[in-house]
Amino acid sequence: MMAAVNGTSAASGEPHGRRLGLSRRTLVRLMAEAPDSYGLLLFLLLIDYVILSIGWTGRWSLIVSTMFIGLTAVLAVHTSKVSGTAFQVVVVSSGVALVASVAAAIADQDRARGVTFVIMAVLVVACPVAVVSRIVHHTRVTVETLLGAICVYVLIGLLFAYMDLAYQLIAGSSYFAQPGNHGSSDFVYFSFITMTTVGYGDLSPATGLPRTLAVLEALSGQIFLVVLVARLVAMYSPTSPSARRASFRARLQSSASPADEDGPDADEPESDNV
Repeated sequence: MMAAVNGTSAASGEPHGRRLGLSRRTLVRLMAEAPDSYGLLLFLLLIDYVILSIGWTGRWSLIVSTMFIGLTAVLAVHTSKVSGTAFQVVVVSSGVALVASVAAAIADQDRARGVTFVIMAVLVVACPVAVVSRIVHHTRVTVETLLGAICVYVLIGLLFAYMDLAYQLIAGSSYFAQPGNHGSSDFVYFSFITMTTVGYGDLSPATGLPRTLAVLEALSGQIFLVVLVARLVAMYSPTSPSARRASFRARLQSSASPADEDGPDADEPESDNV
């Protein structure tokens, strides 16, 4: 595998399995193992979003949603080079969340499902911390840096969607002031329009903790955009196609290498600090 990666020419270094001489399955595995694979992480986050937004009901919906958010959390901390005890805690927590989702599906009780969403929210909290800790140490703002920032923004929206839904299930009262049977699609919709401060007015939080969570989400989303994303975009400098191909090969080579050196990453370009 190392020979296949190292033996590619500059022209064959495109991020495409066929041009790299690798199968699609092998390429995806190498990308998952490589540091800074935030494009793959964003893809998983979009799956998490779709599962919530389609309003899928039934026992399997909770299990599948938990499974994907667990995979997302593990990839987020792994690709951000979180190792040791912190990484093991996330892996174990993902397993606990999956077991809890199965138990909740069997019990078919709102509070049991609410506890599962609380565990999922805790998993999601770990992801932005890991990603931000990684991208602020990038020595140059690249496409992967910007993708990492986008991932954090999406994670904020998913985090509050899980928290809001958990509140309704555990408290036994509606999160929204509007009456009706509100499912996961309403919560993920409300979360993202609140974070972006669109506020259509068709859904509004009830008094008490729901309003507090809504304000906290709006502040978190806007502060993140103004403080970090705007700065990263301003510092972004496009690289040539050959440089992107070389960086992509270096990341795949890093994931295929059995050794992982401490200290500065060999796959990070050298330039000004973020």
